Amino acid sequence: MTQMGGGIKTPHIDRIIRKGVFFDKASCTSPLCTPSRASLATGKYPHNCGVMVHDASLPLDQITYYQLLRKNGYRTAVIGKTDLHKDYHYYGKNAPLPVMYHYGFTDPDEVEGKMNLAFYPVKEDGTKELVGPYQRYLETKGVLDSITKDYHKRLEKLPVWYAEKSVLRDEDFQDTYIGRKACEFLEQVDEEYPWHLMVSFAGPHDPWDPPEYALSKVGDTIYPPSIEDDMQGKPDWIKKKAQNQSYGLTPEKVQNLKKHYAASVVAIDDCIGRILDVLERREMCQNTVVVFCADHGEMLGDHNLFQKSVMYEGALRIPLVINIPGYTNESRNHALVELMDLAPTFLELAGVDYNIKEMDGVSILPLIREEKKEIKKFQKSELHNTMMLFDGRYKWIRNYNDEDELYDLTKDSQERHNCIKEKQDILAYMRQYTFRS
Repeated sequence: MTQMGGGIKTPHIDRIIRKGVFFDKASCTSPLCTPSRASLATGKYPHNCGVMVHDASLPLDQITYYQLLRKNGYRTAVIGKTDLHKDYHYYGKNAPLPVMYHYGFTDPDEVEGKMNLAFYPVKEDGTKELVGPYQRYLETKGVLDSITKDYHKRLEKLPVWYAEKSVLRDEDFQDTYIGRKACEFLEQVDEEYPWHLMVSFAGPHDPWDPPEYALSKVGDTIYPPSIEDDMQGKPDWIKKKAQNQSYGLTPEKVQNLKKHYAASVVAIDDCIGRILDVLERREMCQNTVVVFCADHGEMLGDHNLFQKSVMYEGALRIPLVINIPGYTNESRNHALVELMDLAPTFLELAGVDYNIKEMDGVSILPLIREEKKEIKKFQKSELHNTMMLFDGRYKWIRNYNDEDELYDLTKDSQERHNCIKEKQDILAYMRQYTFRS
């Protein structure tokens, strides 16, 4: 986005920012899709909501803020990727309602993620058993086989940093489809009743395959180089991951990837513009809170790493903008906030009572009202094999069965020097606050 630098122009996200608060130190509670989204839904850290790995489903006994909104009269819709469950037969018309209704949605229009798009069961007679509405849409357009072949090639045969434009027409691109469905919902939603809509785009997740028109928009922009790292002081699992992911990589290929990533963001920005236009046309802007966020970041070649699933800044930091009509103006807030804090924030905005003790998240509204300068001392993030604790200066990364890391981000913002050996006092202090032994 424009506000975060890097050369990507996002005029429509900027429309949200111009009347909102931009939290420039926001982080995800897990740098991985499924745990992060479960954390957002429940307002809990992954270890407290029972989702620590990508292939887990959110346990059905977990309370979500979607359920609480619905219970209090809200129409609750989701359009796009949810990643709350991993039984692919529950996607779309194959039965979204039982499980998605349980999670709290009255209007689920769930789209399979990019990693799942090319995979579906095939019956004994050779016919496809399509499990998602977007797959069905592509089938009716006669292009499902082409995207399936392309994704199988990308995911199974090509390096992770491979980037090439989509084989689909611009209007059939997945995020264009999601944005169009969101506009359709907003065009018909009844203003007499309160509603909550989560528009969950599939991009800019890999495979990096933006629509052709978006590539033409970014042109020949040169993007900042990735963080170089000699990997001294990094744990073995990170070194091996970097070695595997960067094989055959050149600076030109990194630039090509960043160009395609930027184009994916531009495509999403255009969708957001159309969504905002509907809100304006229906004169709903004055009573609609708009939030822009992401479930995790992207390494984009920093430390020779790609995708996410690591505790470095590229994967942890997320954009977070909250626009409350008549209340917020364009401003930046530097407080430590986490993605899961949105759950209690939304409930407070809606006037819904909830048990504060059942959530790890904290409402962000006191920061917006300028009643407080901070709502927490630490940011935390976790995966099954690693965890992170950050106090605004020092970041401790605990790597299970491997070497730990400690970075002073005021002096080493690029996380190239592991200072854990010379900062044992800081490590001892941070160990007192660890949330998972």
